[in-house]
Amino acid sequence: MGRAAVFIDGANLFFTQRHLGWQIDFSRLMAFFMAGYASVQANYYVPASEPVTDENAAFQRVLTAHGYRITSKPVKKIVNKETGVIVMKGNLDVELVVDALIGADQFDTFILFSGDSDFLPLLRALKHKEKEVIVYSTQGLSARELLAEPGIEYSDIALLKDRIGQIRLGDTMRLDSTLTGIDQEFSARLPDIGENFTGSVLKVQPYGIFLSNPFHVKCLLPLSFLGISKYIKDLTAIVRMTDFFEVSVFHVNTSREIAEITVKLVDKKMVEELTSRIEG
Repeated sequence: MGRAAVFIDGANLFFTQRHLGWQIDFSRLMAFFMAGYASVQANYYVPASEPVTDENAAFQRVLTAHGYRITSKPVKKIVNKETGVIVMKGNLDVELVVDALIGADQFDTFILFSGDSDFLPLLRALKHKEKEVIVYSTQGLSARELLAEPGIEYSDIALLKDRIGQIRLGDTMRLDSTLTGIDQEFSARLPDIGENFTGSVLKVQPYGIFLSNPFHVKCLLPLSFLGISKYIKDLTAIVRMTDFFEVSVFHVNTSREIAEITVKLVDKKMVEELTSRIEG
């Protein structure tokens, strides 16, 4: 598996999600790509109004908690001297293009979340550098030039709802789309001790499994909390990126900027499945 770089045009993705009628879970999106590549760097570009609101700060923490690098700049208010009409401008296309070209040696596959044909010269330049190029957008919001361009793989986000869509909101907060570039609901609370939820695999380490979660915090399922009595030599050999774990919250750590939770596995069928993989 090669190295992937995901570049997300936040403003464009906002219109895509509104068009689709469902929201992306960014933890599941990261897991989706990590299942297919040896490494994933994810970049999110979004205009932001000032001062930064609590909602905007919370949204950035959600992205940061799941490994996204955020590039943002203030929205500018431009007044048309003839008409007096105020136009809001917060385009980050140039920043995205520059970052992609400068960092081209760090990835094998370039993944763009945008249907904007303005990125076509960038995609051609990366193809010239022998990079695999994939565009994620949806029908009706994708420029014809992108769809017709040879050598560019196109993936319709509409077909990925079961893989990357939000599956549980819990207590929610709605973010202002004018600040974040995306109209999104997400959990604005921390879980209670003993609370159960189901998470997908984000990353597997020798000491445990990092899981997606509806609270958008760092979540670790330690090796010792899998409930398996047999010796596990290599956890990465028995855990699959497509696995889902029903877990219970054991500890909540709020001493860091991004809260962390520790969970334990409560799904007996998954315990049996993992045990059988060890024996197999």
